[in-house]
Amino acid sequence: MVHEHKKNNDQIADRTVQNGPAHRKSRTGYLFFSLLPSRLHSTSAICNTGLATVPQDRLSWNHPDAQGLFRLTKSLGSKENPTLLHSLLCRKTASKKRAFENLLNAIFDQAETIGLLQEKKTAAVDATGLESRHTSRYYVRRRGYKRFSRHHWPKITAVCDTRTHLFAGCIVTLGPSNDSPQFAPAVIQASKFVQFDLLIADAAYDGEHNHRLCREQLGIVETIIPLNKRRSRKWPKSKYRRQMKEHFDKEQFNQRWQIESAFSRNKRLLGSALRARTDTSRERECFLRMLTHNLMIIRRAV
Repeated sequence: MVHEHKKNNDQIADRTVQNGPAHRKSRTGYLFFSLLPSRLHSTSAICNTGLATVPQDRLSWNHPDAQGLFRLTKSLGSKENPTLLHSLLCRKTASKKRAFENLLNAIFDQAETIGLLQEKKTAAVDATGLESRHTSRYYVRRRGYKRFSRHHWPKITAVCDTRTHLFAGCIVTLGPSNDSPQFAPAVIQASKFVQFDLLIADAAYDGEHNHRLCREQLGIVETIIPLNKRRSRKWPKSKYRRQMKEHFDKEQFNQRWQIESAFSRNKRLLGSALRARTDTSRERECFLRMLTHNLMIIRRAV
């Protein structure tokens, strides 16, 4: 990179020294500034200007080599240079965002290899809450600590294989909240790794749109979700909810309790309280709990 020195430089002193205070020159000292091209550079670059190093304890001398400091141009503009969000530069960041799904995929590939999964797979969907601090609810209630009252808590909506208790999907939100909005993202995430034939959920997920998502878009053969009587006691008019009213398989629906057993198993082994203190770190910790739970099951089956 070549820098041109113009005549309208900034004057900093009327006298400079050469080789110590005993030798002086009557020439005027200047601090030279070179202007860089008015472009927006996507990454920092180190350019060799060919100039001598600026002394640390004093200003630069008026030397023919033009020692000096350089400042950038006053105004920046963008031209034909590469954009800031380059695909190669953002590759590592993008991989971190999909790390949980990539690990889940590897776990279910291993479960399929060792024959842990059955040919016909049944999934159960439910949500559970975790403690945001180690202090138990019983102790807080007995001591009357109002500052420990829990207004919000980490909430996990999970999709579990009823036979192996492997978690195939996990969505982390804050409770208390309605369970139904997390149904779709959790089931879509789980369908990427396992093709379920039957999906079971409780009445909190009752809705025609949930039936249509599973059967018509994700290829799940059958869904069992009981009607929520708090919504309406009238005879349902939609297709799949009407089937739940006419033909409800209670024996298969009882398999939904397997996900309750999986949640209980997870909390007994890993604890019910999270150690993290921020919402982002708690979300990561919940993901790690699900992965650890699956790895323990895989290790036991090998």
